Amino acid sequence: MHWGNPNILYALILIPIFIVVLFFFKKKREKQVLRFCDETLLPFHNKNFSNFYFNLKTFILIIAFLWTIVALARPQWETEERTIETSGQDIVFVIDVSKSMDATDITPTRLERAKQHIELFLSELRSDRVAIVAFAGEAVVVCPMTTDYRALQMLVAALSTDTIGNFGTNIGRAIEKAAEVFQTEARAKTIILLSDGEDHEKRGVEMAKQLRMEGVTIYTIGIGTPGGAPLLLRSNAGNLEYAKDDRGDVITTRVGVEELRLIAEETGGRFYMVTPTFTEIDAILRSIKNNEQTNFAQRQFSRYKEQYHLFLILALIFLMLEGIVNYKNRETI
Repeated sequence: MHWGNPNILYALILIPIFIVVLFFFKKKREKQVLRFCDETLLPFHNKNFSNFYFNLKTFILIIAFLWTIVALARPQWETEERTIETSGQDIVFVIDVSKSMDATDITPTRLERAKQHIELFLSELRSDRVAIVAFAGEAVVVCPMTTDYRALQMLVAALSTDTIGNFGTNIGRAIEKAAEVFQTEARAKTIILLSDGEDHEKRGVEMAKQLRMEGVTIYTIGIGTPGGAPLLLRSNAGNLEYAKDDRGDVITTRVGVEELRLIAEETGGRFYMVTPTFTEIDAILRSIKNNEQTNFAQRQFSRYKEQYHLFLILALIFLMLEGIVNYKNRETI
């Protein structure tokens, strides 16, 4: 036998305490009676009182209490098979981890803000399958489709601009890699791209056009500010230094707003600039919540059957019996 709430069984300790208390009050009552009458008159005084039926009534009440405690502890035995069907949509987060994402025009950095966005998205999802793709000059699948959001959050937290060794920003390759992650049976396919939009290969819009034919919708979030920020790179000595062009001028990294907007619009999605209040997250969630769901998992499991109702019925029967027994007239009705 298994118990759903075994801690309730500790209440059974109250039964012997209850018996002792009843015995104490019964003795106390007899002593009070003897203060006003002789012991030989006790049978006359108690002529309408039956010790047997009083004790029987008390015993029935205790048994009813016992079965009530057992019922509250939720006894379980025998097993039953249950099948759970999971449904949702496929979402791929594509996050830019190029060196420009170390820019601090958004605190603490562009990359850290992008990671915060993904974590907040995950906290709002329930049964959707999610994958993570990181990209710089190349793109890699950080995590394939899964519903294990805790694992996803851990993997996102570990991302840095050192995750991918290839320098540059290849948004087209990132979108292409994301498309490979979708499951064939998925009815709704969504890509959420978080980047500063500096696409060195200029293939992002081209890939978006291709994915539109496959039913993929892309939402883009521009991480950064229009004014941009100086690009910091780590030197061979390990120090952070401003990146400079061939003329010795400091390179400023800016958000490629137009590129990101075109990528989103090509697939029927929308472009959002990052905001301190994360309103773009709510906007995207509202946009995708009515997407067609896919039944993508069936899980069978065995569990013990709840049997508390049997003991609850016993407790009610004994409570009715307790109400029937009349100890004053030494009879039952």
